[in-house]
Amino acid sequence: MLLLFFATSTSASGNDEELAAFVKRGMQLWLVPGMAVAVVASDEFLFQQGFGVTSIEEGAPVDEHTLFANASTTKAMVAAGILMLVDEDKLQLDDPIVRHLPELHFEDPLLTQQLTVRDLLTHRSGLPSTDFWSFLQYMPLGEQIERLAAVAPAAPLRTRHIYQNTMYELLGLVIERLSGQRWDRFLSARLWQPLGMNETFGARGQIGDDKVHVLPHEYRDERLSVTSWDLPADEADAAGSVWTSIHDMSLWAQFLLRGGARVDGERLISETGFAEMFKPQSLIDRADFYPTAQLTRPHWISYGLGWFQQDFQGRQIDFHTGSLSGLIAIIGLDRESDRAVIVLGNRDHAEMRHAILWQVMDDRGAAERPDWNQDIWNLYQDAAAEHEAKWEETRQQRLKDTRPSLAPGEYAGGYSSATLGGITIDRAGSDLLLRTGAVDMTMTHWHLDTFLVEYLPWNLREFAEFRIGPNGRIASLQLFGAEFQPTGKSD
Repeated sequence: MLLLFFATSTSASGNDEELAAFVKRGMQLWLVPGMAVAVVASDEFLFQQGFGVTSIEEGAPVDEHTLFANASTTKAMVAAGILMLVDEDKLQLDDPIVRHLPELHFEDPLLTQQLTVRDLLTHRSGLPSTDFWSFLQYMPLGEQIERLAAVAPAAPLRTRHIYQNTMYELLGLVIERLSGQRWDRFLSARLWQPLGMNETFGARGQIGDDKVHVLPHEYRDERLSVTSWDLPADEADAAGSVWTSIHDMSLWAQFLLRGGARVDGERLISETGFAEMFKPQSLIDRADFYPTAQLTRPHWISYGLGWFQQDFQGRQIDFHTGSLSGLIAIIGLDRESDRAVIVLGNRDHAEMRHAILWQVMDDRGAAERPDWNQDIWNLYQDAAAEHEAKWEETRQQRLKDTRPSLAPGEYAGGYSSATLGGITIDRAGSDLLLRTGAVDMTMTHWHLDTFLVEYLPWNLREFAEFRIGPNGRIASLQLFGAEFQPTGKSD
């Protein structure tokens, strides 16, 4: 069946059999049900093709108009929206963010005063990831803003690149406050429609019945299956909820290659603003970057406004990935050579997207060029093996033949954290079940009063550590880097 999926493809404008064969080979390695790939110049579609199917469950063939999740490639569009508002003198990049969001406060009062719009765009706030809020709690942005006051920084301001999705949610709110339109409606009116991107939507729930979109897939236990959605259908999240087609993403890439102008020459972003988008704003340590740097060997790595950046064969490559459960994306720009590549797919962590990016960007002849498909595959397989080796080491350290201090039912109940919000623990036979606002996670006894928490769609393993007080009752729970207090028994 999978071989049939890979053999299905439709070509739009241009035909590159070598690249098509390369994509099909990568899909076989990673078992990707459906994918769309495009390569464009500023005035020409060089390659635009769909591969495979929208779903392994009687899905339709993918073509250039099939809708995929943009995920975090959305961020560059949000940055474009901010730059449009800068052009209108409604804000400046170095404005303190509290000037536009006065309700925003952080644990460190200096951070409240000093954090700027530019800092939000470049992931240099120093705050740790707060993805738990959006993906595991479905927490409204208003509540996230309140809880930011309890989040301790992981690094001082502007000293480290720490990817922070909540900061882009705040940027979406800034767009709404200054334009009077929700961020996706602003982008639709000011960016997508002027570029002819009529197949681009701010959230999955906006897709009409006449449009075909993919379903998310995961590969687990040697089986490919449809998995659950990460975000609610109607959630317009400025950090990454946009859906689009490879056709529309090609129009977006061409706009970027033209320096922020439409095909008729009308500028949507000023030359000054556009230059700011791709100006390196902060350096990134290799430890905070993609493992593909082991293969591309950049001399420098930086972040612009919504773009990762590195040198490759003497040229600056601007790119960004997007990832949601079961869905992937990547867009890469070589503005010096007037070339862009876009990849959209519907399988979790299908890192062949990087292979396609560097295959297109590699100017070496076929004899000198590495097998990017195989090298990327080996790189991530080695990383997975290393991860499993570390997990096996942890398993070997587990204490044998211990029991929890309390009966299983005594651990059940509600718990609350100032940073992460409320969770509930229920009995599930001899085990426990952790319920957040969005998902359920299994809890199994590890040793003593420590339980293993697992969430398979994210390949997540965490430990829940209960502290028993002198009265023989649970005093606190340490989990996800936060301390939870018991709030009472569940029904």
